[in-house]
Amino acid sequence: MLVTTSKDQITEELLYLQEDIVFQEAVLSIKPGKLRRNPEKVVYQQRLIYTKALRDYVYNPAALNIIFSDVKLKLLFFRTFGYKGKTNFTIYPNAWLRDFPMLDIGENVYLGDGILLGTNQVSVNQKFLTVGTISIGANSVFDQRCSVGYNTTIGKNAQIRFSTAIGLKCTLGENVILGEFNVIGHASQIGNNVTLNTHCRIGNFVTIDDEVVLEEFSNIPTNSHVTKDGIFPKN
Repeated sequence: MLVTTSKDQITEELLYLQEDIVFQEAVLSIKPGKLRRNPEKVVYQQRLIYTKALRDYVYNPAALNIIFSDVKLKLLFFRTFGYKGKTNFTIYPNAWLRDFPMLDIGENVYLGDGILLGTNQVSVNQKFLTVGTISIGANSVFDQRCSVGYNTTIGKNAQIRFSTAIGLKCTLGENVILGEFNVIGHASQIGNNVTLNTHCRIGNFVTIDDEVVLEEFSNIPTNSHVTKDGIFPKN
């Protein structure tokens, strides 16, 4: 367990992990897909190695505060755990982060306190784990306590307000605004320049066309198609 809050010691530990062949093999094992949570299987053994090392940091806010406050150390940290994208985004120490190779965070993105980037989810019977990607476009802003499910893509210039939840396998276009306490159901598609005001509930498999504006407390049923002319069931 990482107990240090020294910048020099954190740097030394991260450099050690970069030279650790077993750990780097574990980093390469983090891929999209469904795997059985069986410690006897090599692929899950590698995941346990990766997760154990990452927990030493993500469960240590004091260490993350040092890492996220230093541009070079932040880059070293994310690269050590397999992140390949840009690192000039803002994030805070109480973020819920896993599976760095599955993340793609654009330039100048702001991830508020308590952000949850859910790149994996355990099955109800706890026997399987599904892993997927999350992509967030440049200049997007997430307020506190927002969450994003795996296999979700969010376009640039999104504004995601306080305590909004975005489900699995969603696609959000550019310049989308989601008000406070929105819930976006799984596999929903939201077009460009869409605005959803406060407390909207979007069901699963919903499509919302470009330029649509929904009033607060809108409740869109599953399998709906929302246009500027109204809400219609999908064929």
